[in-house]
Amino acid sequence: MKHRIVALAGLMALGVQPFQAQAQAQAATASGAAEAVAPIRVDLTRSSAGYNYFNRPGASLDQHDAAVRACLAEARKMSQPDDNGAAAAGAAGGLLGALVVGVIQGAVNGMQERRGVTANLENCMVVEGWRVVRLDEAEGKLLDALEQAELRAALADKVGVETPAGQVVRVFDNDAARGDTVVIGRAGDLDKVSLSLQALPETDAKPEPARKGPQPPRTARPPRALKPEEVAVNPGDALITVRLTGMAEQGGQSLIFTRQGPAPDIQPWESDGRPALFAVTLPTRGAARGDRTRAVTQTFAVPPGRWRLSAINAGPYFTHFCLGSSGFEARDGEAIYAGAIDLSGPDRRPDLTPRDDLLSPASPAAQAGVVHRIADWTYGDKEQCQGAYLYALDLAPAVGAAAETPATVVEPTATPVEAPASSPTAPETTTAPTPH
Repeated sequence: MKHRIVALAGLMALGVQPFQAQAQAQAATASGAAEAVAPIRVDLTRSSAGYNYFNRPGASLDQHDAAVRACLAEARKMSQPDDNGAAAAGAAGGLLGALVVGVIQGAVNGMQERRGVTANLENCMVVEGWRVVRLDEAEGKLLDALEQAELRAALADKVGVETPAGQVVRVFDNDAARGDTVVIGRAGDLDKVSLSLQALPETDAKPEPARKGPQPPRTARPPRALKPEEVAVNPGDALITVRLTGMAEQGGQSLIFTRQGPAPDIQPWESDGRPALFAVTLPTRGAARGDRTRAVTQTFAVPPGRWRLSAINAGPYFTHFCLGSSGFEARDGEAIYAGAIDLSGPDRRPDLTPRDDLLSPASPAAQAGVVHRIADWTYGDKEQCQGAYLYALDLAPAVGAAAETPATVVEPTATPVEAPASSPTAPETTTAPTPH
């Protein structure tokens, strides 16, 4: 029997409402003889359609196998949230109804896990520099029918060539920074299992079991956003201000910031017992009835250190930028303005230009003499992967943008304030949700 796909193991799921993934992932570039497809919306929740394999110019077949195996190990760590929506439907049917629903639900959850692992395998491979190449239907069917050893031999002259035959349908292009990329949601349909995965030789090595790490102490609980009258820099702390905007359909989404530990698998609170996470959540309500825009500005008092935007959360779905995240240093006694991130805009990179309504000299922070420094975003952090999806996100300023951004700003606010009526951006809520 041909080896198709492997058993799954997950680590974690978070909870709120999911939202719909709508597009097939295919961001394409090609060179030479390889036929190109026009770039369309990338979707991190599903693998590319068609008969595909992974290619990286100059790579050997052994390097290909090692990369697929390593990414498969990372993909197995991720876990799709259980969809328990059908549970209530069987409740009225007594024990038999509950058993039937349980069997169906188990099959559904298993299918979602298989879809999720193939999506994450592809996400990992493109981050690591591999291209997704789609064969035409006829050749794809021929290879798909081969046994594992024969298929691996057939891919030997394809995985490392510069100009592969077929279509290069996806490469890494910092897709998560683009506003039209689907970054989170229920796992999309699985069209075909990657030929690269099917060709992977069997191994006696068992998947590494998920290990439950130490639990954070109460002192390490995420801090709440400060109230206007609380904004002040205290010794031993740093202030971080983040502005988040979007539309009604993004309401409830959270950006999760984490503090860097001494190693990717060691949490900073293990040594100092202090918080290592805070989250900024977009409000679900507008500033006025019928207003579809959403906005909030929040400030958090946190331990000094390197803080990075690690993940985005929507409902039970959590996309972790564990393969490459962006962050900045927050030193003891200073205040950092991390910028404004628009979840509904064409670019998710933070806008580091301070807004006029955040410079009011009458604000409590200004009265307290708080001077904010513009965050110096840099890319390259890695973490232990967990959640539903894995990927990478580079938020470093675009070329030329850094020269236009002031190095420091007397940015008095970091609290929810009402934007002026003339402002083209969304007015902020005055009661921002606090993540838990």
